[in-house]
Amino acid sequence: MIQNWLNLCENGWCFLNTDNDHYDWINEAKKQIKFKFSQNVIKDQDFRSGSTWFVGTNFLDNNSQGKIGTRQLSKKIINNISSYFGTKIQYWDKGQVSICWPGYPKKDNLESEKSFNFRIKRFASHIDGIIPLGSKKRRFAKEYHAFILGLPIMNNFENNASLVVWEGSHKIFRNFFRNIYEGVSSNKISDIDITELYNECRNKVFTKCNVKKIVPNFKQPYLLDRHLLHGIDQWKDQNFGSYAIKHKHSVNNLSNGRIVVYFRPVFSDPYDWIYQ
Repeated sequence: MIQNWLNLCENGWCFLNTDNDHYDWINEAKKQIKFKFSQNVIKDQDFRSGSTWFVGTNFLDNNSQGKIGTRQLSKKIINNISSYFGTKIQYWDKGQVSICWPGYPKKDNLESEKSFNFRIKRFASHIDGIIPLGSKKRRFAKEYHAFILGLPIMNNFENNASLVVWEGSHKIFRNFFRNIYEGVSSNKISDIDITELYNECRNKVFTKCNVKKIVPNFKQPYLLDRHLLHGIDQWKDQNFGSYAIKHKHSVNNLSNGRIVVYFRPVFSDPYDWIYQ
């Protein structure tokens, strides 16, 4: 089946066609995640929202082609992405392992009420690569992802801390980035504070774009446009219970977690991130 990119172009995301390699890879990823948790190869700072969310940046031990152990990342996924994005994607980053548990989100001790309310009401919406820095959380473009590839591993159901996106927001943000960085040399882009303008653009998206839950069937992978506004919904399924996870014992509760592996390969040139 030929990959249909229409929804990616129009709404900023799409499900991807896959093959049997994909499901073998998922099983291998699950084994590795469980092993690393059992060996306590985890960091305190990766647990947030009252230990109901494991961020897991660069947690997966895959190679530059996405391979884990003897399991290759789906050739169909690789080929489809390569045909669409061209040769500027030279390698795959270490996979992020995002895990949410029942009760997500709980308020962290150091989290402000304003920040927590934004996490509840606006799903902590953000554009990947726009990094808040310093005590005042000033925002700068620091990472130039080509796309965001989500590979559902387990418990990816509608009410289990689903990914949410603002459909069409990638078009608004693409124009925004092109306007504010026009005439700026590529080596200066990361130095420009865009905090207020970024917040204005995000508020514009809230009024103009519809929110959509991404709920995969049969662990179907999905791809997000790099400029798509997205976040995480609350965990609403009461059948799983509601409790905070103490990370030293979380290996015993992995079966209750919503797990997604994310890949975000980067462009070497910020201009590709803006104009590609």
